[in-house]
Amino acid sequence: MADGLLLTGKERARLFWLKLAGGAGPSLVLVAVAAALGGGSVAYSMAVFGLLIGFVIATTARKPRGALIGGLVLVGVLLVFQIVVAWFVTHPIQQS
Repeated sequence: MADGLLLTGKERARLFWLKLAGGAGPSLVLVAVAAALGGGSVAYSMAVFGLLIGFVIATTARKPRGALIGGLVLVGVLLVFQIVVAWFVTHPIQQS
């Protein structure tokens, strides 16, 4: 792929949708798994953050492969964030 200057509108749209699927798709799979396991509000929050950050990844990635790698990294970050939040909720700092 070149710099994109000679691409038609149809080719640009196709590349954008491929990058959006690569950037936001993995996080939507994580949301579907979380929703299937009963994580209602957690799944909604991951969906919102996953779609917003996935859109940023899709618009900044140069190639669909880069967007897919960014989407997989986003899934890892969302999963670690949810684990850390769950740990803080279940383990208070001060035990009385």
